[in-house]
Amino acid sequence: MRAAVLDASPVIILARAGFVELLPRLLSPIVMPQAVSDEIHAGPADDPARRFLTRSPDWLSFVEVAPALSPLGSWRLGLGESEVLEYARQHPGTVAVLDDKAARRAAEVLQLPMTGTLGLLVAAVQSGLLPSLAEALEAARHSGLHVAPATMAALTKR
Repeated sequence: MRAAVLDASPVIILARAGFVELLPRLLSPIVMPQAVSDEIHAGPADDPARRFLTRSPDWLSFVEVAPALSPLGSWRLGLGESEVLEYARQHPGTVAVLDDKAARRAAEVLQLPMTGTLGLLVAAVQSGLLPSLAEALEAARHSGLHVAPATMAALTKR
């Protein structure tokens, strides 16, 4: 298992799809920057991700990210994505868990390990934690995950 820092999108999608409890079975320890927590808490009161955070699971730690995000400022990312990348940059080997395309490009340029919702679902199926990638992808798509049709077809043919 690898240490991970979470962005909002994967948590929101996994919570809505009923898969958020996969996180501690795939990653450990897991942290969430305060900006990401604030973003999720700003959502609707009935959102599954917000309810999940309200439960304060013992496997999730919240962190303040410092110093200032100067190396990432030019990417014009949201505060949550910036804090995820900055935390991963400050903690070598920590996997940045994010879906945002610009944030993923920044992680690539910074040579940070990363994965996203799709990668987590594939890992869960490979680990035997989920029985069907096609069903997991469909649930995640209905929960807001955007998967290109070609990617969906390629993954479900395996």
